[in-house]
Amino acid sequence: MSKPLAVPADAEHVVIDYLTSALVAHGQDVTVGVDVPIAWTLTGTTATKPHVQVALDGTPVMQYPILWRTTVRVTVWAGSTTTAKALVALAQGLLLSHPGSTQVGSIRPLTGTLPTRDPATGAQLATCTVQVNLLGAEL
Repeated sequence: MSKPLAVPADAEHVVIDYLTSALVAHGQDVTVGVDVPIAWTLTGTTATKPHVQVALDGTPVMQYPILWRTTVRVTVWAGSTTTAKALVALAQGLLLSHPGSTQVGSIRPLTGTLPTRDPATGAQLATCTVQVNLLGAEL
């Protein structure tokens, strides 16, 4: 008897696709992606539009072929701490209210908002992590 071939969706792309549309629906003019845009800058107190960076921090639990529990980190790059914290809190709230799909069983909180500053660029950052429970898709 053979096991079914099942694979999860790419957690980063699932989160990027969802946050891109959800943030626009909430009136946010931001970029969303794995990498910070090359053109993103902070000059004085003025920054290009905020960026929401999404990164996969690992898959510590797997219940093959049904479930992959991934850790996804969301980091906001902004010109002010207030903007970064508010935007990462909104992003986390949107992710936690994800309705579920054929790819996502649920999303759970891990860490709350953690502010910091990037010493290289001067950008104000805020980050959070969530557990994205991906459903296996049989091939």
